[in-house]
This record gives sequence, C-alpha cells and structure tokens, in this order.
Amino acid sequence: MASVKPLTGLKILDFSAVYAGPICTRLLSDCGAEVIKIEPPMGGDVIRGHKGFSRIFAHFNAGKQSIAIDLNKSSGQALALQLAADADVVIENYRPGVMKRFGLDYDSLKQDHSDLIYCSISGFGQSGPFVHRAAYAPIAHAASGFDVAHTSSQGNADARPPVWGIMVADMLTGSYAFGAIQTALIGRERTGRGEYIDVTMMESMMMLIPGQIQSAQVENPLPAGGFHPIQVKDGFVMVCIVSEKNLRCLCEAINRPDMLEDEKFQRSKRWLHYKEFVEQIESWSENLTASECESRLNDAGVPCSIYNSPADLFTHPQLVERGSFTKFEDATSTFFIQNAPFQFASVDISTPPSAPLLGEHTDEVLKTKLNLDAEQISALRKEAAIG
Repeated sequence: MASVKPLTGLKILDFSAVYAGPICTRLLSDCGAEVIKIEPPMGGDVIRGHKGFSRIFAHFNAGKQSIAIDLNKSSGQALALQLAADADVVIENYRPGVMKRFGLDYDSLKQDHSDLIYCSISGFGQSGPFVHRAAYAPIAHAASGFDVAHTSSQGNADARPPVWGIMVADMLTGSYAFGAIQTALIGRERTGRGEYIDVTMMESMMMLIPGQIQSAQVENPLPAGGFHPIQVKDGFVMVCIVSEKNLRCLCEAINRPDMLEDEKFQRSKRWLHYKEFVEQIESWSENLTASECESRLNDAGVPCSIYNSPADLFTHPQLVERGSFTKFEDATSTFFIQNAPFQFASVDISTPPSAPLLGEHTDEVLKTKLNLDAEQISALRKEAAIG
C-alpha cells in the first residue's frame, strides 16, 4: 500500500470551530493535508470543554496541529496573515464580517495570494437580509423547510416539529465544503486561479428535500411516500420496497403472492395505501425477532435492516471488517472515533489516533513556518498574542 496520501503537500489554515468547519478540515487531514488549527488562547475551540480536551473534540480535530493566537490583537492578526501567505486553503466559520475585521477575509488575502482557495461556512451566506443572523444546526433545520417536511412525513403535518439532538446541518455542510474545496483545487490546477467558496447550512439542508421542494411547486401534489418501520416480536426493522423486483422478493419471502396482483400495492399506488401494505407485512413479521426477520428478508433479496444503537456499531461485523474506527487513548480511558466514510485502495487514510492540546504546536509552527526565534516567540507570549 502506498504511503503518500492524495492531499499530501497541501497546507490548510483552519479558523473554524465546533462541528461544520472542523469535520471538513479533519477529512482533508485524513487525506494527507497539513491542517493548522487557529484557536483562541483562552479556552480554544468550545468543544474542547472545560478540561481542554474531550472525545468529541478528538473526533473533529484528530491529526491537526493547534496554534493558539489571539486574533483580537494586531500582532496576532499579523501572525495569522503570515501563516496564510503560503496556505493553499483557508477555511473559516465565523459570522460574516468577522474575518474582514481581522484583516483575514478573502479580499484582503487574495491581493498577494491570487491562487488562494478560501472557504466560508455560515448559516445563511455572506450576503442577503439574514447575513448577520446567528445560526446553529437546529436553526438551519427549521429555516430550510426540512423540519416541516420531516414532520409531515410522519403522517401528521400539524404535529410539534422534532426535537434535535443530532446536528445534521453541521455534518452535511462540512461534507459539502470538503467537496467544494477539492473542486476548487482541481480548478486551480487547470487555471492557476484561486477561488472563494460560500457554503451555507440552510442550503445544505435544502438539498435533503428535493422531492418536497418540487411538490411545493405543484398545485395538487401527490401524497409524499415514506418508509415505515415494520413491527416484529421484539421491536422494529426497516424494510424498503422500491422496485418491482423488491416487491416480488418480498411476496415470495412472506408467502403472499396475492399481493403482487393487488393494484393497491403496485408502485404507482403503494404510497396511497402504505399503512395497509405495512399491516400485510406485519401479519408475517410479528412472530419473528428482528434478527430473524432481517436474515430471512435479506436472504430473499429484500432490503431490510434491524435498528442498531450507537453502542452496537463498535462490534458490528461489517464495520469491524472495514476498520471503520480508530482507537484513541487519553490519560484516563480508551475510546474510538469513526474514520472517514470512504476508503482508497492504494493508501490508508484512517484518522491518526491523536488530537492536539490547545496551542500544542504554537512554538513549532512559528519556528518552522515563520522562522521566529525563541526571543520573538517569548515577546509575543508576554503580550498575550499567543498561548
């Protein structure tokens, strides 16, 4: 297996925090890019927690270097400006306007760095009437139409919208930023020009509901379909009947050939009668355990899965075989973080089992990247420009 990762040699300056930006830069790091994370000296990225290090921080920042710089000080801004001078990519998720105040916005940097790739992540974008609104993932879920679409798909459009404990918008937006940055890098290879990328959480979430967006433009849209959990003896399984082949395999598996002839269950009308369709399946599945049902249906060619809990994933045979987790050890415990959800055949891009302490690489980066000596670094530390 090759040792050189596909993004080896790229330098990323990461001004992002929390989830969306950091998952993007962690994936870039997994693929070989050098990522220098700029953090405020007092506390650093908020997801470090009060102890300065947390498992969730490790998940989002493994493999990066951390340098603590106070961007509110002119000397701190000057350091960041020097670090950006030879960066291939700058990424940030401050509120619009903050980086300009620091003199670190794209228009400022591109003057002497025309091939820079610069990516801004925000809730609503860098212009428009919502530009200065604060946004977290649940705000994007609500604003994008996703929550209404999701609530309607439960069969009761007037129900209370869902409670959110899963930050879908952050993870999705970070993934789009990851792809956009690499697209821009390919463009730079072809044209020599840099690029400014504006990625929004709201529009990222809208990409999840294309059917609902199209239906909203039709005067009398057909009812939207949905896949319902199937009751079994000890819980539920998920069964997806999409194609005619799926339907034939299901009817054979549950010994119900009559369902193949029932017009209500044909593809064009199935969603109108899906509750009855599910009841027919459950008359067979209610006497089986989830694992029995999953096994029988998959063996028959029917897409089916039990509902795994997060705790089940660490020993899931498919994930174990793929090496989906990296094992971490901190001072008090051992834990796992998920590797990138893609693999390359020729090189291992597993996440390295380490994440930086706050400011762990400050001196090293200033010495190796900016050629500062110990006296200069000490002077910066005395004025609290660095941590």
